[in-house]
Formats: sequence, C-alpha cells, structure tokens
Amino acid sequence: MTQSANEAKLQLVLDRQEIEQILSLYCRAIDRLDAELLKSIYHPDGTDDHGVFSGPAHEFADMIMVSLAEVLIDGMHTVTHSAIEIEGNFATAESYYQAYQLCHGGLDAVTGFFGPAYAEAQVAKGTIDSPQDYICGGRYIDLFEKRDGKWKILRRRITNEWNICQPSTRITQQGHLAHFNLPGRRDRQDPVYMNVLPKTP
Repeated sequence: MTQSANEAKLQLVLDRQEIEQILSLYCRAIDRLDAELLKSIYHPDGTDDHGVFSGPAHEFADMIMVSLAEVLIDGMHTVTHSAIEIEGNFATAESYYQAYQLCHGGLDAVTGFFGPAYAEAQVAKGTIDSPQDYICGGRYIDLFEKRDGKWKILRRRITNEWNICQPSTRITQQGHLAHFNLPGRRDRQDPVYMNVLPKTP
C-alpha cells in the first residue's frame, strides 16, 4: 500500500472517530439539558426532523430543552452502533439508539405525554400518580458535512420504532440499592463537566 493510500485510510479512521464523538455528545447534550452543546454539533444551517419538530436544528435545540425540562424527571440516551459512510466532505450515518425517560405522574402529565387511553388505564390501576417509564428505540439518520476541518450534522431525521410504557419500577432509596443510587444532574453541575484533563507541565 502506498504512502498516499495509507494516509487516506488513516484519514477515514480519524473522520469516523470524530463523527462518532459527535453522536456521543448528542446524548450528553440531551440528558444534561445542555442547549449550547446541542447546537454545537449542528451546522448553523442544519436541520432536524424529530417528529415533534421539523426545521432549523438550533431552533430544535431551544425547543427540546424546554420540553424535556417540563415533561421528564430524568433520562438517558445511548447510541448502540453506527453505520457510517464517508465520501469527501460528506458522510451518512445510520445510528441505532435506545432511550430511557422517567416521566412525571399525575393525570395532566400522563395524559399529555402518553395519551388519554393510557392515562385512563393508569387511573383504573391506581398508578396515575406514579412516575412513568418511557423506554424507546429507533435510529438517527444523519447527513454530516465537514467544513473548515470539522464534521457537524447538516441534516438529521429520527425514527422511533418501539416503546415500553409502564408505571416506573425504579427503586432508589430502599435496601442495598440505595447505596448505588448516584443520579447525575440535568445541568452543567453534572460531574462530567468537572472531569477535565490535568494540565501538563
């Protein structure tokens, strides 16, 4: 393999790593309610088709932060794997995700998020006031563009292909499990923002 072929192969590896980092940072931004971080992974003219919103990605970032803060107690997104194809300064990515979200209980909150039929079922069971689990999975289908040496999302479309909805079974303050209940925060006081590399002398 020639030197130029080796360099091209190495560049593909580096490009893929940068794209995978962006996919990971999306999860952090959503779970930590970090609007600025979320905006930073899209180009200024990027778009997001997210079901509840379809339009400029930076507007989506502002909208989704308000919605998540109101509807959810907390949540965690995970990208399980990605199929990435790179051609010049463009790349496509199909990334499978799973998300867990803990939603507020109460008739209005449950009806607004899950719909009246689900809410009526929870009333009948006596669980309408309990927090509710929403677990789902789907794909992020992205078009990335490399500008000024940096990859960012130009166009995102999501699918949401399955879900599990139920009164929460989470245990946090009982038994031995209570010692392992170490929740993160939904702001920049979360420990991840304090986890910085030491300065080299």
